[in-house]
Amino acid sequence: MEKINQFNPKDLFTIPNIICYFRILCIPAFITMAVLAGINSNETFVYISLAIFAVAAFSDILDGALARKFNWGTGVGMLLDPLADKLMHVSMAICLCFAIRLDGVSLYGYDYFLHWGYLIAIALKEVLMICIAPVIAKTGITIKANMAGKIASATLSAGFILCFFHKYVAPWDWAVITVAVAQSYFALYTYLVDVIKQLIPIIKEKRAKKLGIETADDAVSEVAVDGEKSEKSVSCDNVAETQVEGNDVAQPKAEAKTKKEKN
Repeated sequence: MEKINQFNPKDLFTIPNIICYFRILCIPAFITMAVLAGINSNETFVYISLAIFAVAAFSDILDGALARKFNWGTGVGMLLDPLADKLMHVSMAICLCFAIRLDGVSLYGYDYFLHWGYLIAIALKEVLMICIAPVIAKTGITIKANMAGKIASATLSAGFILCFFHKYVAPWDWAVITVAVAQSYFALYTYLVDVIKQLIPIIKEKRAKKLGIETADDAVSEVAVDGEKSEKSVSCDNVAETQVEGNDVAQPKAEAKTKKEKN
C-alpha cells in the first residue's frame, strides 16, 4: 500500500481512479440539471439531477470495493477519492439548498429541499479536512480508510437522495442528514486520533535524533577542550624541564668561573 504522499504516473489510470474521474465529471452535470430545474420549475430536470447523483454515489462504493479486492489502492487514489466525495456532497447540498425549489410547497416555512444550516455544517467539516490533509501528507503518514467516514459518506448520500422526495418523506430525510452530519464529525474525531497516534512516535524519534546530535557535539567539544588542556600541560612541562636543564648547565659554569678568579 502506497502512502498518501507517494506519486506514480502509472497510478493515474488505474480502474478505481478512472471511476473517480467519472464521479468528478458527474458533479457539473447534476449541478447543471439542478439549476435548470430551478429556473424552469421542471421536475424532469430534478429527477435527471437525482439520477446523475445516484450514479455518482454508487461509483464511490464501486471504486472503493475494487481497490480493496484487487489491491489497486494508490497514493493518487488516497487523495483523489475523498476530494471527489467532498466536492460531490458539498455541491449537492448547495443545489438542494438554493438551486432546486419545491414546486409550490412550503414545509416548515422553508420552500427548498434542504435547509441551509445543513450546508454550513457539512462545508465546515470538509474545510477542516482539506486544511488538515496537506499537513498530514508532509509527514508521510499512511492514512487508512476510516470506516466511520465511509458510513457517514454513504448515509449522507442516502439522505440527499431522500431530500429529492422531501414533500413526501419530510422530516425523515432531514433526520437522515442530521445523523450523517453527526457521523461525519465523529469520523473526523477518529481520524484525528489515528493521526495523533501515528505522529507521536515520529516526533519522539526526531527529538531523540536531535538530542543525539547535540550530545555528540558536546562530546566533541569536551574532547577538544581536554586536548587543549593536555597540550598546554605538555608545553608547561617542557618549559619547566628546559629551565631545569639550563640551571644544571649554568651552575657548573658559574663554579668554574669562581675557581678561576680565586686562582
